[in-house]
Amino acid sequence: KMEYALLKPRRLRASSGRHSRTLKVLTGVAFVAVAMCVVSWGDDKPDLMLPLAQRGVSNRVQIRPRCPLSTSRGLQIPARAEVETTEKTTTEPWQVTADTLINVDATQEERISAIRSLFDMRQDVTETLRSAISKVVRDRDIDSAKDILYPQGTEARKVVDGLDAVRRQLVDDILPEITKPTNIRAALRSRPAAVAPPSSLNATKVADGIKSELDSIRAEFETVQKNPELVTERLNSAVEEGKNVFRRTPTGLEMPNYTVLAKGEGYEIREYEPYTVVSTPMGGVTSADETAKTIAESGKAFNTLASYIFGANEAQKAMQMTAPVELTMGSEDGEKEMAFVVPSEFAEETPLPTGEQSISIKKVPGQIVAVREFPGFATDKEISLQKEQLLSQLIASNDYVVADASSFRVLQWNPPYTLPWLRRNEVVTKVLSVAEVFDSSEEAAAAAPEEPERPAVDGPDEEDE
Repeated sequence: KMEYALLKPRRLRASSGRHSRTLKVLTGVAFVAVAMCVVSWGDDKPDLMLPLAQRGVSNRVQIRPRCPLSTSRGLQIPARAEVETTEKTTTEPWQVTADTLINVDATQEERISAIRSLFDMRQDVTETLRSAISKVVRDRDIDSAKDILYPQGTEARKVVDGLDAVRRQLVDDILPEITKPTNIRAALRSRPAAVAPPSSLNATKVADGIKSELDSIRAEFETVQKNPELVTERLNSAVEEGKNVFRRTPTGLEMPNYTVLAKGEGYEIREYEPYTVVSTPMGGVTSADETAKTIAESGKAFNTLASYIFGANEAQKAMQMTAPVELTMGSEDGEKEMAFVVPSEFAEETPLPTGEQSISIKKVPGQIVAVREFPGFATDKEISLQKEQLLSQLIASNDYVVADASSFRVLQWNPPYTLPWLRRNEVVTKVLSVAEVFDSSEEAAAAAPEEPERPAVDGPDEEDE
């Protein structure tokens, strides 16, 4: 109708009054549209599809909107919209993008961008799902389907492997130990000791305790009133602490410094800088249930070290919590130890423990170690399994050898409330490079004293014979 009104006005003016009014309206609309095109829609304006191009959209037809009557050279004949295609630039699988959705530290913008990217890669997602379903239904191959859906190295694959590990540990290690007949009978025979009522009630002591608690609450309230930012700071700290439930490696804790030298199939080689630890033996608990005994020993040792860290030392200095917690599996006698890393601020002048605490301060030298990570619970059977796998992997690599078979220890990085399948446990042992061992052997051989030559024994002369 607009084209008819522009190109054939005489005919319209000769028609009825209704057509005349239509002509005026359409002509006005046409001139307003042309004016807007000339003023606002020049070629120098940014492309409206540019944000999609910046997000790496692949194989997408992009239409650049232009005014049909306006270019930088003025009015011209209407032209068709430009059509451009961009080549595929993303090479990562869609599962890497999907990891953003389960990352607790991802921002809202990153999640929205990941959803848009997954929508653009919907064809790849569909093909992956079809391949995985075909492996399960046609070939009955669940492991191959898992490899297709969750490639190695993705966060989703770590979650799936963690769930499998927790199921295996519960079925093979924890439940069989708990349900042993001897452990059940021991649990039924044991009864909690009756708590004797207090011989006398010290009212003064109770009143002093209540007064102390009220004074503490009042002082805290006054501190918050003087510094309102403290409330925000503590809320943010609580939120970050809550996120550690879903983090494989917690944040906000000081850790020993190390450098990754190499990565192998299921393990990595690290070089640690020197650091200081405080350790205490894990023992003194008797129980027929090995699982209950291990839990009780760990809890007792943890409480001993935690009290020292939080100020129960000779200097009465409170220190920040660190990570990881180290469990030394012991030497031939089987004795175990638990150790906390001392904050670097107190590494040189570490506060001494009190006389009643069985705590030792140790300097850990810089060393090269082999590390294998595993999720779930650090049971004795699981630790033995991970040690065997790490040893077999080191033997197969032919690059590193175990320096000390008794140097195995376990690192536990997470707080107790982290989800079990997201826990980060590591079995660690000291290693030496094969090249370093050969060089040391050659140096030792070169430094060894040469054996003196034996004097030659003359045989009988022919004349004597």
